Amino acid sequence: MSVFEAAKKRAMERLRIGGADEEVAGIIERLNSFEGFFTTSSCSGRIALICLPEIGAKREAEFIGKWHRSVTKEEVLEAIKTSEKGEIWLLSQSPILHVACRSLEKAKALLRIAIESGFKYSSIKAISKDNEKVVVEIMSTERMDVPLGKDGVMFCSESHLDFILSKANFMLERVKEKLKRFCYGLKELK
Repeated sequence: MSVFEAAKKRAMERLRIGGADEEVAGIIERLNSFEGFFTTSSCSGRIALICLPEIGAKREAEFIGKWHRSVTKEEVLEAIKTSEKGEIWLLSQSPILHVACRSLEKAKALLRIAIESGFKYSSIKAISKDNEKVVVEIMSTERMDVPLGKDGVMFCSESHLDFILSKANFMLERVKEKLKRFCYGLKELK
């Protein structure tokens, strides 16, 4: 068994135990069915609320709400109530997939499909010394990070929150369409 095949076997075991977001399960299954490809991590895109002591303190950040679907104002307001201390940020994040490819040629083929499907921030993330494993990161441009309040207090009006959530929900729906195009485009891989 090659190093690549052993790594794929380990990744498939982790996936079996941890599962995947429903929205990307089909894509992951399809990618992992191809010889020469396997996924190492994935997220279908999400809207999240985090609370952190200050900007840049990522390790201390606490998720107070996380949704892989459109979210309502009521859900966001309820989640904010659970935060007592720290800055409250709303994040809208595009899908992200990390795919190990057996060769640079396979990575370039996958990267072309991703970019043509609208995942413009996709790139080659890493290449092993022996060129046997090339990791492609598939990501889109949709992203929004908005401060909403601090220490459980909202700084924006409800009408402004409505506007922010409408944009976050729109971005999430937009990337779901890109995921469909990407899944369709994968038929070109061998």
